[in-house]
Amino acid sequence: MKKFLLLLVLLFGFASSSFAINNDFSGQWTEKISQRVVLSIYPDNMDKTYKIFISWREDNLAQKDIYRFNAKETNEGVLEYKKGEHILRNFEKNGFEDEIDYTDGSGYFKINNDELIWVDNKDKREDTVFIKADKNLISDTTVKNKFFSITLPVELKNFYKTKIKKDYILFYDKASYKEGFGGFAFGIKLYPTPSSHAMAIGCRKIGELTDKKNKLYDVVLIQPTDVQYNYTKNIPDSYSVLYNLANYILINGINGNLYYKNAGMKGEDLYSEVLNKHIRAIKEKWDSAKLEKENMSYMYNVLRTSNKKPLDKVGYAYYDANADGIDELFIGEIAKGNFKGVVYDIYTMINRTPAHVISGGARNRYYVCDDTFICNEYSSGADESGMLVYTLVENSTELYPQVGFKYDGYKNKRNPWFISYDFFNDKWDNVSKEAYFDRKKTFDTYLRFNYTPLSKFIKK
Repeated sequence: MKKFLLLLVLLFGFASSSFAINNDFSGQWTEKISQRVVLSIYPDNMDKTYKIFISWREDNLAQKDIYRFNAKETNEGVLEYKKGEHILRNFEKNGFEDEIDYTDGSGYFKINNDELIWVDNKDKREDTVFIKADKNLISDTTVKNKFFSITLPVELKNFYKTKIKKDYILFYDKASYKEGFGGFAFGIKLYPTPSSHAMAIGCRKIGELTDKKNKLYDVVLIQPTDVQYNYTKNIPDSYSVLYNLANYILINGINGNLYYKNAGMKGEDLYSEVLNKHIRAIKEKWDSAKLEKENMSYMYNVLRTSNKKPLDKVGYAYYDANADGIDELFIGEIAKGNFKGVVYDIYTMINRTPAHVISGGARNRYYVCDDTFICNEYSSGADESGMLVYTLVENSTELYPQVGFKYDGYKNKRNPWFISYDFFNDKWDNVSKEAYFDRKKTFDTYLRFNYTPLSKFIKK
């Protein structure tokens, strides 16, 4: 039988795009002949791609073809994708089951005379044409409150229910909710200040909203800390699909409110003043005393006096080290080997303002380890060295201690291996060498930043 289903929906966030060559791709589309298939295209500004999701279900058939793509716009103005995914979705009385057909699809989309044309190499589709969608079709999967609207794929309209108040919209898997097992998949909520959501479990900032009175809110994605479903059965496929779509929804400000995806989150928008200060410190030849007085590492003076072009030797990187959706700023030495990725200063955001966290030095170095931990390597002499592991508290400069590792030959020359979970109070347990390294290996993988030299920073 001829394949009956095809669905294309490119999902993710905000309608404006700073990187797109051809913004005509963005928006909602339907297949030209049947007009039953909705195709939505929205740019993902975080990695400069378009995320695409396609679904087409013929009448009276209990199966659907799902296509998912990550596409990039080429210099020729087409959206090209590789590693495309095709899924066969089989519907049953109480839900559906997905079967992966392939994950190596490829093809592209192009616009010709206001029509979107899909060319797929895997299924040999060369002339599937889409036109702009009728707004009535889109409205079936758009929910809204006083401030914003959220649009989900049309294929999900029978699988979820919502809870709506003026400052949030929560999405639940309908089948799980009906059976009394929660089914909370994700939600979007407004918070007036970063401190009001900083310690909330399962929250991550995804943008900002300015209301019609010019009041600023953080827009926060809320996800469940535990999967909520019937623990005596498998997770329903409908729940998994809804949960995984949390990062690929369309949010728009309404009623005079404006939503800005990724606003107040990206390092390049947050730390210009800090970087300009570091450049000035090196150019003006601040000595170690003045650097420390300004909460900056003395190492910039060391690097300045030992390099002809110190602005090429000191670099910076942005990275979200505490997984709250907001980048931190790391400044350190551009080096190789064990010193690659070394951090001499860390900055974070507190209530939308840059704040200094900590400074390091040659014998008191910092790194990011295991993706979300801050590690402090220190040396107190020939027979004492160690590593202290912290997490950075959200909306704070506090480094919260996790675990410490110490080699201390002064205290125990025969067995100098120590571990502590309370090193702030100097409480250490003497352990075997095997136990020491077995626990420590969790934190031995450092994030080796490819720093951008300060000499290449463009003043803003």
